[in-house]
Amino acid sequence: MRIRLLRHGETEYNREWRFLGRKDLPLTEEGRRQLFASKDRPGRVYVSGLKRTLQTAQILYPGAEYIAVPELQEMDFGAFEGRTWMELQEEPAFQKWIESERFEICPGGEGRKEFSDRICNALIALVQKEESEGTQEITIVSHGGTIMAAMERFCTDLSGQYGEWRLGNGEGYLLESTGQGRNLRWHIRKRLSYAKNAGRVHLYYGEGRGKTSIAMGTALRALAQGREVRIVQFCKNEGSGETKQLETLGAIVSYGKDTPGFVSSMTKEEKEKLRERQTKLLERIAEELRNTWSGSGRMLILDEVCAALEQEVLDEKLLWELVLRKPSDLEILMTGRHPKAWMAEAADYVTELKSEKHPYEDGLAARRGIEF
Repeated sequence: MRIRLLRHGETEYNREWRFLGRKDLPLTEEGRRQLFASKDRPGRVYVSGLKRTLQTAQILYPGAEYIAVPELQEMDFGAFEGRTWMELQEEPAFQKWIESERFEICPGGEGRKEFSDRICNALIALVQKEESEGTQEITIVSHGGTIMAAMERFCTDLSGQYGEWRLGNGEGYLLESTGQGRNLRWHIRKRLSYAKNAGRVHLYYGEGRGKTSIAMGTALRALAQGREVRIVQFCKNEGSGETKQLETLGAIVSYGKDTPGFVSSMTKEEKEKLRERQTKLLERIAEELRNTWSGSGRMLILDEVCAALEQEVLDEKLLWELVLRKPSDLEILMTGRHPKAWMAEAADYVTELKSEKHPYEDGLAARRGIEF
């Protein structure tokens, strides 16, 4: 069975970074404008019963039957609801709750364990009911906390604590569900987003020339529009003409190799060192991206990342986690000849470049200013 699990659109409290919880606020006008209808047309959509989930479902999936499941409502923040982190930071009860990683019960509300148990029990019952009826897909529009609790409990593909599953408004996951009851398990197929301003994932692959050129051209456009751009050139050392120019415009460029030559001609020991270098590089960049935010949006270009995986000189699970659990504002572009199947499934843009003719076939080597 497949499950679409989505967070509602923006409310006034979301925009002001206030704890929303069980308060029944509608979407803002901007929140409505930012959402767009899905091409999927499920016959019924489960919502939490709060206005923001119903209104989101009506925009994303017009004409469906909307069924309320109150047990899927957001955590009850009790006395914290309607207030910001800054307004609460001096209160002992709030400090105690934060230090307990939300397991402490909010004054007048819930703690993380009680909340997670409520959510997961409701989802187990819902999946079991739909499976008994032979349903192939379930669509659920709920809340950020609801998704975090469910993913922490049921998703075994990626290790991740509650807060690491945070999503932007209008975002979610396409999941493959297996098992039943306490053995229910979810496997991520794709990151979903129906928010117009959220970052997307691109894949440019194939034998044809132009994959890197497309990515760098997109970087130029992003820089001109005020985006932050980070470029990682896997399996390459410094020397490409386009990166030098993009750096002068503000792009941050990193190289997987520090020596010339092809990875395919490396020894086993050299490949092991390259794998360690490139994995550490991507780990550091991923950590930086997770811990920062840009109001103008960010772009990460992973040039020749397909080659890095094919040559086994990069940790594949690290890349998979970055793509499927990326920050909401991050646009990711991946290039290379032979992508893994999951990369095409996870991407929003997929373009294959096929070669029909190339001077290399006549013996002409790469030319400065054209190929590099």
